[in-house]
Amino acid sequence: STWGPPGRRKACGSSPDRRRPRERLLGKQGPIPAMATQPIPVSKQTREVVCGIPTEVVCTSFGATILVVVTQYGKMGTLVSVEPEAVPDGINRTLWTTKVLLGKDEPLVHISAKHLVTSVSQEAGNKAVLLAMALKDKSIEGIRRLKELIHQCQVW
Repeated sequence: STWGPPGRRKACGSSPDRRRPRERLLGKQGPIPAMATQPIPVSKQTREVVCGIPTEVVCTSFGATILVVVTQYGKMGTLVSVEPEAVPDGINRTLWTTKVLLGKDEPLVHISAKHLVTSVSQEAGNKAVLLAMALKDKSIEGIRRLKELIHQCQVW
Protein backbone atom coordinates (compact mmCIF):
# COMPACT_ATOMS: atom_id res chain seq x y z
CA SER A 1 0.00 0.00 0.00
CA THR A 2 1.14 3.59 -0.53
CA TRP A 3 0.19 4.54 3.03
CA GLY A 4 2.31 3.47 5.94
CA PRO A 5 5.61 4.25 7.58
CA PRO A 6 7.95 6.38 5.42
CA GLY A 7 10.50 3.60 5.04
CA ARG A 8 7.97 1.17 3.59
CA ARG A 9 6.10 3.37 1.08
CA LYS A 10 5.92 2.37 -2.57
CA ALA A 11 4.82 4.55 -5.46
CA CYS A 12 1.35 3.68 -6.68
CA GLY A 13 1.47 0.85 -9.22
CA SER A 14 5.25 0.53 -9.26
CA SER A 15 7.73 -1.98 -8.01
CA PRO A 16 11.17 -1.20 -6.66
CA ASP A 17 13.86 -0.66 -9.30
CA ARG A 18 16.23 -3.56 -8.63
CA ARG A 19 18.59 -2.81 -11.55
CA ARG A 20 22.17 -1.93 -10.81
CA PRO A 21 22.79 1.82 -10.28
CA ARG A 22 24.79 2.20 -13.54
CA GLU A 23 22.02 0.49 -15.54
CA ARG A 24 19.42 2.83 -14.02
CA LEU A 25 21.45 5.86 -15.13
CA LEU A 26 22.36 4.65 -18.61
CA GLY A 27 19.30 2.64 -19.56
CA LYS A 28 19.33 -0.91 -20.91
CA GLN A 29 20.53 0.09 -24.40
CA GLY A 30 23.38 2.30 -23.21
CA PRO A 31 23.68 6.03 -22.58
CA ILE A 32 20.57 8.17 -22.89
CA PRO A 33 21.12 10.74 -25.68
CA ALA A 34 21.82 14.24 -24.43
CA MET A 35 19.08 16.80 -24.93
CA ALA A 36 19.72 19.38 -27.62
CA THR A 37 21.56 22.26 -26.06
CA GLN A 38 19.18 25.16 -25.63
CA PRO A 39 20.21 28.56 -24.32
CA ILE A 40 19.15 29.07 -20.73
CA PRO A 41 16.30 31.60 -20.57
CA VAL A 42 17.46 34.98 -19.30
CA SER A 43 15.02 37.03 -17.21
CA LYS A 44 14.96 40.52 -15.75
CA GLN A 45 12.23 42.21 -13.76
CA THR A 46 11.41 45.56 -12.23
CA ARG A 47 8.71 47.04 -10.01
CA GLU A 48 7.64 50.65 -10.02
CA VAL A 49 4.60 52.83 -9.39
CA VAL A 50 3.16 53.98 -12.74
CA CYS A 51 0.50 56.70 -12.64
CA GLY A 52 -0.15 55.84 -8.97
CA ILE A 53 -0.46 52.08 -9.59
CA PRO A 54 2.10 49.46 -8.45
CA THR A 55 3.36 47.79 -11.63
CA GLU A 56 5.60 44.81 -12.30
CA VAL A 57 7.42 44.04 -15.56
CA VAL A 58 9.22 40.78 -16.31
CA CYS A 59 11.08 40.12 -19.59
CA THR A 60 12.40 36.67 -20.51
CA SER A 61 14.28 35.63 -23.65
CA PHE A 62 13.54 32.11 -24.94
CA GLY A 63 15.79 31.92 -28.00
CA ALA A 64 13.45 32.83 -30.88
CA THR A 65 10.74 34.40 -28.69
CA ILE A 66 10.69 37.06 -26.00
CA LEU A 67 8.11 36.94 -23.21
CA VAL A 68 7.09 40.28 -21.71
CA VAL A 69 4.76 40.34 -18.69
CA VAL A 70 3.33 43.72 -17.64
CA THR A 71 0.94 43.61 -14.70
CA GLN A 72 -0.85 45.99 -12.38
CA TYR A 73 -3.03 43.19 -10.98
CA GLY A 74 -0.38 40.60 -10.03
CA LYS A 75 -1.52 38.19 -12.75
CA MET A 76 -0.77 37.63 -16.43
CA GLY A 77 -4.06 38.89 -17.87
CA THR A 78 -4.47 39.04 -21.65
CA LEU A 79 -1.93 37.08 -23.70
CA VAL A 80 -1.03 38.61 -27.08
CA SER A 81 1.32 37.31 -29.76
CA VAL A 82 3.15 40.07 -31.67
CA GLU A 83 5.01 38.80 -34.73
CA PRO A 84 6.96 40.67 -37.42
CA GLU A 85 6.01 40.20 -41.04
CA ALA A 86 8.19 41.49 -43.89
CA VAL A 87 6.36 43.52 -46.53
CA PRO A 88 7.52 42.65 -50.07
CA ASP A 89 7.50 46.26 -51.31
CA GLY A 90 11.22 46.80 -51.89
CA ILE A 91 11.51 49.23 -48.95
CA ASN A 92 12.27 46.56 -46.30
CA ARG A 93 9.32 47.56 -44.12
CA THR A 94 8.08 45.34 -41.33
CA LEU A 95 4.49 45.06 -40.18
CA TRP A 96 3.50 43.51 -36.87
CA THR A 97 0.68 41.03 -36.63
CA THR A 98 -1.07 40.87 -33.28
CA LYS A 99 -3.20 37.95 -32.17
CA VAL A 100 -4.97 37.65 -28.82
CA LEU A 101 -4.34 34.13 -27.55
CA LEU A 102 -6.16 34.46 -24.20
CA GLY A 103 -8.34 37.24 -22.84
CA LYS A 104 -10.34 40.12 -24.27
CA ASP A 105 -9.90 40.59 -28.01
CA GLU A 106 -10.61 44.29 -28.42
CA PRO A 107 -8.96 47.05 -30.51
CA LEU A 108 -7.27 48.78 -27.54
CA VAL A 109 -5.48 45.52 -26.67
CA HIS A 110 -3.96 45.31 -30.17
CA ILE A 111 -2.96 48.99 -30.19
CA SER A 112 -1.40 48.80 -26.72
CA ALA A 113 0.46 45.58 -27.55
CA LYS A 114 1.97 47.03 -30.73
CA HIS A 115 2.99 50.22 -28.97
CA LEU A 116 4.55 48.38 -26.02
CA VAL A 117 6.61 45.72 -27.81
CA THR A 118 7.28 46.47 -31.49
CA SER A 119 10.52 48.21 -30.50
CA VAL A 120 11.45 45.11 -28.44
CA SER A 121 11.02 42.95 -31.55
CA GLN A 122 13.02 45.37 -33.71
CA GLU A 123 15.91 45.63 -31.24
CA ALA A 124 15.98 41.82 -30.91
CA GLY A 125 16.35 41.30 -34.67
CA ASN A 126 12.61 40.97 -35.41
CA LYS A 127 11.95 38.16 -32.94
CA ALA A 128 8.38 37.22 -32.04
CA VAL A 129 7.14 38.66 -28.74
CA LEU A 130 4.59 37.12 -26.42
CA LEU A 131 3.03 39.86 -24.29
CA ALA A 132 0.99 39.21 -21.16
CA MET A 133 -0.67 42.36 -19.87
CA ALA A 134 -3.06 43.09 -17.03
CA LEU A 135 -3.46 46.86 -16.88
CA LYS A 136 -5.60 49.12 -14.70
CA ASP A 137 -4.31 52.31 -16.35
CA LYS A 138 -4.52 52.28 -20.15
CA SER A 139 -3.86 55.99 -20.64
CA ILE A 140 -1.36 57.22 -23.22
CA GLU A 141 0.98 58.43 -20.46
CA GLY A 142 0.67 55.09 -18.65
CA ILE A 143 1.51 53.13 -21.82
CA ARG A 144 4.53 55.39 -22.48
CA ARG A 145 5.84 54.78 -18.96
CA LEU A 146 5.27 51.02 -19.29
CA LYS A 147 7.30 51.02 -22.50
CA GLU A 148 10.18 52.65 -20.61
CA LEU A 149 9.94 50.00 -17.87
CA ILE A 150 10.01 47.22 -20.48
CA HIS A 151 13.24 48.64 -21.88
CA GLN A 152 14.76 48.69 -18.37
CA CYS A 153 14.33 44.90 -18.35
CA GLN A 154 16.14 44.38 -21.65
CA VAL A 155 17.16 40.74 -22.21
CA TRP A 156 17.37 40.83 -26.00
